[in-house]
Amino acid sequence: MRGKKEVRYIVSRLLDPDDLEGERERLGWHPYLDLAKSQADRTGPGTFVDAEGGTFYRDGRFGRSRGWEVEWTNRNLYQGRKKKVRLP
Repeated sequence: MRGKKEVRYIVSRLLDPDDLEGERERLGWHPYLDLAKSQADRTGPGTFVDAEGGTFYRDGRFGRSRGWEVEWTNRNLYQGRKKKVRLP
């Protein structure tokens, strides 16, 4: 089994908007911060981007993936912007 170190950017939304350290609903992940920021901006306020570092395991050279093991987390790396309303 081989492991590859990676950083993933997790996009999530607060289940309770008043509790910043509360549970979050995971919306997706991206390999690049810019992609995660754009999804957070499209989703709107209350959306956060967290960075997770860890190891992605797979069997053999072209084998199946075995899973993701988180080693560290950097929470609240970015917060989605409020949507702007254009006036006519």
